[in-house]
Amino acid sequence: MAVITISSEYGSHGEQIAQRVAQCLGYSYFDKEILSDVARAANMTEEHIRQYDEKEERGLRSFLKKLFVPDFSRLTELPYYYPPGLPMEQSLYPEMSKPAPEAGEVLAFFRHVVERLWKRGNVVIVGRGSQKILAAKPDALHVRFIASFSDRSQQVMSQEGIPLSEALKKVEAVDKQRSDYLKHYYDTDGADARLYHLVIISSLMNMEQAVQTIITAVRHLGKTEEK
Repeated sequence: MAVITISSEYGSHGEQIAQRVAQCLGYSYFDKEILSDVARAANMTEEHIRQYDEKEERGLRSFLKKLFVPDFSRLTELPYYYPPGLPMEQSLYPEMSKPAPEAGEVLAFFRHVVERLWKRGNVVIVGRGSQKILAAKPDALHVRFIASFSDRSQQVMSQEGIPLSEALKKVEAVDKQRSDYLKHYYDTDGADARLYHLVIISSLMNMEQAVQTIITAVRHLGKTEEK
């Protein structure tokens, strides 16, 4: 019953590798789905919750749209994996009725959702400060993906079909957004290698090598903690 948290530099293939790991292990995969559970727990809409989310797009969308993207909505969609038997609409929480919370309360709901996922086990959690929230928890493997700025920009250019000059700006903007989020809400430097069991340079190994590295680490996690 392990949990894998994923932190990644933009364009380093972190989400794609994480999805593949979830598929191979039969784990549930949580990224945007966390917003739905937080919204239900807080009795708010997802739109209200997004302003406190690590991947909140409004400020970034506005900035980037002025630069080069006519329709930015296509860049915010990611596929998600759910193993058989787990409906996509399934929520971890029943309906709750309470006044709209402030930022501190919303972050407490984020923490609560992540901790509930840890208790449930067999999940891959992308971002949302999960490496910090679950830092002291057993059976949690923390992984970060990095790659050179050049490699990541080339990847974004190829994947999203945008000029290199625009890809460079987007990688820089998203990196700053994620870094600022962790610093502001968790007083944490997401690039600090001491937060992670594994830091994988994705440009130095292919996807299958990265997937197998993580799976091996997960299978040895319990043995390591027993020592």
